[in-house]
Amino acid sequence: MPKKQNPALAAPAVVQAQVLEWGVAIRTQRLLQRLTAAQLATRLGVSLPTLSRIEKGDPAVGIGTVLSALYALGLNTVATPPLPQALLQGVVAKRTRLSRQESGDDLGYF
Repeated sequence: MPKKQNPALAAPAVVQAQVLEWGVAIRTQRLLQRLTAAQLATRLGVSLPTLSRIEKGDPAVGIGTVLSALYALGLNTVATPPLPQALLQGVVAKRTRLSRQESGDDLGYF
């Protein structure tokens, strides 16, 4: 089997810094709210080692899990980059087209 690449080495420095910043914020807020690691892990539906990796800023942890931790602690002020309007319209049009195909609308059944 091929050896897996170390995600910490694969992530750009800017990404590593942001994930570390989120991890510190999660740990700090957890402690301020007087939650144990076990309590927060249970809320998130993750194991204690996963929560520990989140708080240490491990970039290999799934982004959904990290964002869930931020949201659970009330730190859901994550900046969303602006997207061009044309791109957004293309995404909406594609999703609409896909949902019609799945429902059979394009075949004239409904």
